[in-house]
Parts: sequence; structure tokens; C-alpha cells
Amino acid sequence: MQKKLRLRFLLISWGLMMILLAALCGGIAAYLYHTEVSRSEDVLQTAIEHYDAKDPAELYTDAGRGLLMAYMNEYGQLLGCRTWRIFVSKGNLQRLTESDLFQAEQGSGRIVLEGTAYRYQYIRPQHQVWIALTDCTQEERVKDLIFHNIVWFLVLGGLLLIPVSILLSGWASKPIEVAWAKQNDFVSDATHELKTPLAVITADTEAVLSNPEATVGSQAKWLGSIRGETTRMAGLVSGLLFLAKIDADEIKLNLGEQPISDLVEGMCLEWETDIFEGGKQFDYEMTHGLLYKCDWDRIRQMLTELLDNAVKYTPEGGKIRLIMNRDRKQHLRIVVSNEGEKISEKDLENIFDRFYRIDPSRARDTGGYGLGLCVARCIAQLHGGTITADSGNGINVFTVILGDPEEKETEDE
Repeated sequence: MQKKLRLRFLLISWGLMMILLAALCGGIAAYLYHTEVSRSEDVLQTAIEHYDAKDPAELYTDAGRGLLMAYMNEYGQLLGCRTWRIFVSKGNLQRLTESDLFQAEQGSGRIVLEGTAYRYQYIRPQHQVWIALTDCTQEERVKDLIFHNIVWFLVLGGLLLIPVSILLSGWASKPIEVAWAKQNDFVSDATHELKTPLAVITADTEAVLSNPEATVGSQAKWLGSIRGETTRMAGLVSGLLFLAKIDADEIKLNLGEQPISDLVEGMCLEWETDIFEGGKQFDYEMTHGLLYKCDWDRIRQMLTELLDNAVKYTPEGGKIRLIMNRDRKQHLRIVVSNEGEKISEKDLENIFDRFYRIDPSRARDTGGYGLGLCVARCIAQLHGGTITADSGNGINVFTVILGDPEEKETEDE
């Protein structure tokens, strides 16, 4: 499908550029030909306006163009003829004067005499007919030259535009291909992650149903497993829905000026007990009195994901720390760090990708699906910020810099 899509982009881009090229060449050709015709008509117009001048050729601005001035009576008898840089045979002149082209008071046109094209204008003053005639040889040359050059130019231009079209089609289809690849990975990963809890739920349900006489208490092991897997699936589905809404740009922030220091401190107090009971240490410090315009529910969700990640990968007795202050640019900065195994450079590059886990074999132990850090990054980006990860000396650090969410929304619009 991606190859067909790229081929369509290629054909469409090449076709459009060829149409534009042809239109450009046609416009230039029409302009050049019209210019040459206008020069002929200007010569004829000047000559016919000064038909009674002794030497009309002195009035021409196009001195290199040939001209014939002839006049005859109202019965078609030739009375006189003067030529400048042009040769018209007597036969052609006779055919011209005997033609029925000069019945109106004045006019102009184009005539072919023995294979040679001429332009003419005439006027009928005082029972006479004055005719100004110039040949179209230069016009025909210009037309032939333009036609041949344009044909070759279009052929060469079409060939040269092929690699350009290939580059453009690749550039235009790349976001779609990336989105398509992400969608395939998304579906594949989600399906893979859902298979395990569904299999466990199915097996536990069959175990419960195989003992219809048993009490709820005796089946607590299986029912508890079903409940745990259901909770895990609910968390996965919730994360998937959030990311799907992010992709569809359906997440709207409920912005308001928040006492962010007090709110984060209260959240840390809630986490402190659970972390301590898990045999780990939790320290936090922040600049008091900080205010920040944000969607607190989303900021809380982001911090929950970061703290949950820190708790999962901190060994027993290890320390978790949260620091909040402002950086040099007065942006709100939140740093969540934890003691744990060093994260490799490769993992640091991919750690915020969907379904990415540093150690997939520990997925069942940690209970994660690899969505938490991706969700945290999306929330930071919604607030016009960034989130980065660093690892060294046995400490893993996640740094959030939050900007102005209103500016982010303006850029999106």
C-alpha cells in the first residue's frame, strides 16, 4: 500500500509540475509570438495612418521590416505601388488587387500568396483603396522556433522533473508512512499486551467454573488473579485511549493559575507513605510559592507516571527524589530521580516510545506496559514543554521543563 501511495504522489507531483511547466512555456511562447505579430501590426498601422505621406518608411520604428504600399481606384485598378525592403511579384500584386478583401471602409487580415504569408491593412479614402502589406516570414520563423524549442524543453524538463518528483513524493509520503508504521506497531503491541491478561483471565475463569460447588472464599486465588489482570487491562486501555486522543488532537487543557508548589507538595505527601512501606526512601524539595498556569489534572497524571516509574525501578533501600524550581529562563522545572541500574544510551533514545521497556522480561514484575513515560512526555508537550532522561553514577534522572501551554496551543492552530 505504501508503494502504491508513493507512486500516486509521484505521478501527481510529476503531472502537476509538467502542467505548470507547459503552462509557463505556453505563456512565454504566446507572449513572444504576440510580440512579433504586434510589431507587424504596428508597422501596418503606422503606414496606413500616414498613407498620404511622401515617404511613410521614415515614420517606422521597425526600420528592418519590409513594407508595400499600394493604392487603387474603387474599380480595383492599380494606380501606384511603393515598396521598402520587400519583394512582391507582379502576379501576387495582381491577385491582391483583384481580390474581394477590400469591400469595407477599412480592415485588416492575413493572406497567403503563392506560399508566402502576408499581413495587410487597408483604408478607403476619397474613392480610393490604400493597402499596406508586410510579410509574415519572421512570425513564421519565430513560431517554428518556439514550437521546436518548447517541445525539446518539455521533453528535457519532463525527464529532469522525474528525480525531483521522486524526492517530493518521498518527502510528502514520509509522514504518512511513519504514521502507518506507528499505527501498525501500535496495533501489534496493543494486541500482544492484551493477549497475556486475556489468556490469564480465561484460564482463571475456567478454573473457577470447573468447581461450581466451591465457595467464593475458596476461589479467592483465581478471583483475585482475574481482578488483577482486569485492573492491568483497564490501565492499558486507559493509556491507549489517551495516546489515541493525543494523536487525534482531541485533548484540550483546562488551564488555570495554580499554586503548583502546594499541589505538588501535597501529592508528594500522598506518595511518601506508600514508598516508605515499599522499603524505599523518598525525598522532595521545592521552591515555595510557585504559581503556574496549567491543567493540574494532567500535570498530576504526568508526575504520577514519573514517580510510578521511579518506584518500579528503584531497588529496595534505594532513594527517590523530586525537585521543583525555576530554571534560568524562569520556566518551571521538575526533576524526578531514582537510584537504580544504569540506562544504556540506546535505551535513553527510545525510553519515551510507546510500549518500550528497558527490560521486557520484568514486565510482569513491574506491572508496566511501557506507556507511562510516553504519556508523561505527551503531557509535557501539551504544556509547551519537554522531558529528557539521563543516567549515570547509579542515578536515573528525568527532567521536565514546562513552558507556556497557551503558546503551544497557538502554534498548533
